[in-house]
Amino acid sequence: MEEVKYNKIALILILLISLFILTHPPFVLSIYVPMYIRGFLFISIVFFSLFTVALKKYFINTYLPIIAFFVVSSLYWIAVGAIISEVIYTFLYALLAIVFLVSVKRNKSLKDLLINFYLGLVLILSILSFVSFVSFNLDLVPYTLKPVGEGDDVYNYFHNYFLGYINPKLFESGVIGRVCGFLFEPSYQGWFLSTNFFLLPKWIKNRGYLILSQIIVLLGAISSFSTMNWVVFIIVFASMFGFKLMAILGLRKKTANILYSLMLVGVIGITFTFVNQDKLLEALGPSSSEDRTNRLDTSSLFLLTASPTQLVLGRGPGFIGKNSDRGESNPIVKSLVENGLIVTIFILIFVIYCTYKSKYYMIANLLWLNSVVVLFTPLLIFNVLVCRWLSERE
Repeated sequence: MEEVKYNKIALILILLISLFILTHPPFVLSIYVPMYIRGFLFISIVFFSLFTVALKKYFINTYLPIIAFFVVSSLYWIAVGAIISEVIYTFLYALLAIVFLVSVKRNKSLKDLLINFYLGLVLILSILSFVSFVSFNLDLVPYTLKPVGEGDDVYNYFHNYFLGYINPKLFESGVIGRVCGFLFEPSYQGWFLSTNFFLLPKWIKNRGYLILSQIIVLLGAISSFSTMNWVVFIIVFASMFGFKLMAILGLRKKTANILYSLMLVGVIGITFTFVNQDKLLEALGPSSSEDRTNRLDTSSLFLLTASPTQLVLGRGPGFIGKNSDRGESNPIVKSLVENGLIVTIFILIFVIYCTYKSKYYMIANLLWLNSVVVLFTPLLIFNVLVCRWLSERE
């Protein structure tokens, strides 16, 4: 009887969590779902999970001090004039990541449901992405021009009710419809599908099904035609080749990891120091790199003029949007400016802790975290947790 009840609770939770993920950014549906519904889902999931672990000794000793730090940081951000709603959301996302990491530790039923939900979501979005790309660019089905977004962040995309959104972009060869799908931008679509491409071997053990799934997800990912997509695939595939070569040479895993890290830092340093950035970006094709550079310049100015306290604790969530006419597209830099050095370190530790056993997925995500603002989104938080749970199966 207890097992049946337990499974029912898991089914209710997965329904709430899936709705929570799909009704929050970067999904377009987040615009149309009222705030009070999204807020109710958010608070219900966080506090139900907190209730299951709040009195556990392990949680109190290990994670309660971190939560206390976020409470103090939130009070500081409010005191310096940060946007209160942004502060509340940042705190709730931090709390969500912490309590779910602990509360689902032994909940096999819910873990399996979330793992299957993400696999299904990746495959469905990949299929729809490729079908949408072919349909729009070959003019097979009708699309209607439609504004997407709210306030100053409004895009005019082509829309089909079943296939989602298309962002047309002019290339030298002509106009190509870049797939956003049901997410805000092609870069979000590219991030979600390209990173999970490297997680597929953890999900699917049958070689035939794995190859088929990899083809589907690869086609779906490249249908976004995001410049960062190509960069990530090239770097991660090169990394895979490098690790295989080091394994053939007989290097131990730990040594290979250290050598790879040093090589990656060296390549990035050389690229930014000696390579002509304009020519490199031109070779990659049209992109939003110039706009991103301008945004980064503004954020860099905030960091250079920050006091020691502001560097450590940040200027408060929402600061960049409030004090600049443009947002920041690099979520790590955004976190440094708004949340401070300590919180940013906590965030990166959480991502790495959950993904280091799936190193190619981890590398892909860390690369993307220089391009798409997804740090404080349920789609990323639950995705990296799914990665950890998949690793625990092995």
